[in-house]
Amino acid sequence: MNNPKRVLLLGAGGMGMAPLALYLHGAGVQVEAYDDRFREPLRSHLQSAGIDVLSEPTPLNKPDCIIRSSAIPLNNKGVQGWVAQNIPVYQRGEFLARFTAKKKFLAVVGSHGKTSTTGMLCWALDQVGFQFSYLVGGMFTDNQLPSGRYVKESWVICEVDESDGTIDYFTPSVTLALNCDWDHVDQYDSKDSMGETFRTLFSRTTSSIITPTNSELSEWAKLENESLLSTFDLKSEPSAFLENNIAAVVAAGKVLEVDLSTLDYSKFPGIERRQSILHQSPTRTIVEDYAHHPTEINAFLSRRRLVLPQHSLQVVFQPHRFSRTQALAQNFAEELSQADDLHLLPTYAAFEEFDPAGSVESLVGYLPPRLREHTNIFSDFTQLCDELGPTPLENKKDQILFVGAGDLEKWAHGFSAWEKAKGNKLDAFSYYLEKKLSKSTILRSYEPLANKTTIGVGGSARWYAEPAHSEDLRSLVEACKLFNIPRAMMGRGSNLIVPDDGFGGLVLRLRGKFWKEITFRAEESLVVGAGARLNEICSFACLNGLKGFEFLEGIPGTLGGALRMNAGAMGWETFDLVEWVSFLLPDGSIREILGTDLNVGYRYCREAFDGIALRAKLKSEGKSDHRAIRKAIEKLAKRRRSTQPREASAGCIFRNPEDVSAGFLIEDSGLKGEREGGAVISNQHANFILNQGGATADEVISLIQRVRARIKESKGLILEPEVTLMGKSWNEYLS
Repeated sequence: MNNPKRVLLLGAGGMGMAPLALYLHGAGVQVEAYDDRFREPLRSHLQSAGIDVLSEPTPLNKPDCIIRSSAIPLNNKGVQGWVAQNIPVYQRGEFLARFTAKKKFLAVVGSHGKTSTTGMLCWALDQVGFQFSYLVGGMFTDNQLPSGRYVKESWVICEVDESDGTIDYFTPSVTLALNCDWDHVDQYDSKDSMGETFRTLFSRTTSSIITPTNSELSEWAKLENESLLSTFDLKSEPSAFLENNIAAVVAAGKVLEVDLSTLDYSKFPGIERRQSILHQSPTRTIVEDYAHHPTEINAFLSRRRLVLPQHSLQVVFQPHRFSRTQALAQNFAEELSQADDLHLLPTYAAFEEFDPAGSVESLVGYLPPRLREHTNIFSDFTQLCDELGPTPLENKKDQILFVGAGDLEKWAHGFSAWEKAKGNKLDAFSYYLEKKLSKSTILRSYEPLANKTTIGVGGSARWYAEPAHSEDLRSLVEACKLFNIPRAMMGRGSNLIVPDDGFGGLVLRLRGKFWKEITFRAEESLVVGAGARLNEICSFACLNGLKGFEFLEGIPGTLGGALRMNAGAMGWETFDLVEWVSFLLPDGSIREILGTDLNVGYRYCREAFDGIALRAKLKSEGKSDHRAIRKAIEKLAKRRRSTQPREASAGCIFRNPEDVSAGFLIEDSGLKGEREGGAVISNQHANFILNQGGATADEVISLIQRVRARIKESKGLILEPEVTLMGKSWNEYLS
């Protein structure tokens, strides 16, 4: 493989892919990275390193090759699009093996412990000034070192993963093998088949093989090439894995001819999600660990019992993958039996299909009766918090251990925030997000909202956020779901009334460059961010000579709001333009849905209420001279100015009944000029309520009630509000 100049990484948010992005960028490769589930602070780390982080899987430049994570199958629609263009597509491990084939390469392998050991080795080498390249499959605590680095003509230190079979591509100079417990049962049908993979790796190793003394790994190495074998002594206690990591690191240093034995390893910053202490008080300690194999669980629980012998062991466990859970259910139950109390979460599927044989319930039957009778399975975070309860009193101490490799991280950090907030979920919400949002995102408490609406009434939001990008938006939405906090979207605040008592949850507003982007695409169309103003879309289309967008000019809103409301004017509606919309869905996934597949009606789009519109592709009616388009815009604007008031309002208040306009009904009932405090029905257009200074939301609502009652009495018709009442239902106010 010729070294590429430009690459596109798909699934770049994974902890195997992100260090590869950093390594390749350091090597002078132009890297563009896409993942529909990027997280902070990883996304910002990549961007600050100079890597182009994409909002959609369309690179700015044609790549020389595609590198995909193992979570993205070859038959993925997006991947197949590149295959059809004859662009080479590689799995992450395959590409890395090819790219480093002629380099001095130290591979760290084993069923578990690879990331911690590799991280410690890289930290130790960095401490003594050794120049080397590395890739670590985890983030150093507080980002004290980046997860990947390139140094020209140096050793490459890297953990090599056996889970996807790409280990077979590597020919290391040095192999540091830690252990070989049967795992990844979807890839290996027995321990023997997994062991054969390690043996063949030893046979390809060219300079040195490092294994524990008197282990099956050392026996295999002797059979393959005894002259290359170096060993290190292990302590037999399961809880001694930290000491064993140090032994492995010192042994690797000897092979590299670097003395690492004198370092103070208590200063090693650690790797996130590996024995991470999230909260500590005299009576309660909360710890998170990535252990997802029975051997790892045994080691972790044994160590925690020794560290805090007077604290009860409260274990929250999430199995990882159905195949592993099914094969090792009894082993999991045996090790988890060390817990004083056990709490389970549903099996994390990763990319596997649901299999009831591998559900978390499959291991419950193997638990001893004392645990089996009291162990519950939780799918609701609040219920788990209630079960674990508040911090115990002095005479009862506990340690809450979150164990697993799926999305358990959010439960662990969520509970830590809940504990810090003493059970106040609104305070816990902000604690939880402290390290999960980029610095560009705005998050404020008790934010006034009246000045953010076009009518200018209403109270404050308990929390208010302007996410910098879709990843921060997902984190905010996820936090709302976790803590059961209501949320509301806000665009420019048109067609919206905020109650005087405000909103008790999170108000989200998509502002900033990321959300306002408008780009011209082929086939005479535009791709537009949800935060772009409708009049800006109209102007951009005009400048590019695209017809069909003219009616947007006078609608005071953003595309996101227009999609939620299917906003319209002068006989046109927003969804007349839509080719597709990209949504953040309630399950946290991002999905592009064709306009023809959306459930759209008058002032309504179901998907835009259930999810959040991120961007949309808008199709034009064809090309035209921009001067002709400008004339059409001016004509519509003149018509709008002659029929609609310019004063502060929320736009049309009521929907139009069939065959008649709400404005005509209100005017014909003699309601023009009716007033409630500072709120008045417009004399220019009766379906508008104006804030003529100092109006309150209650006054506006009172006027709406009066109009509705009068029309029902005089016309026998019931008008339904078109404006939204933030956080409340009109049914509470209208009978």
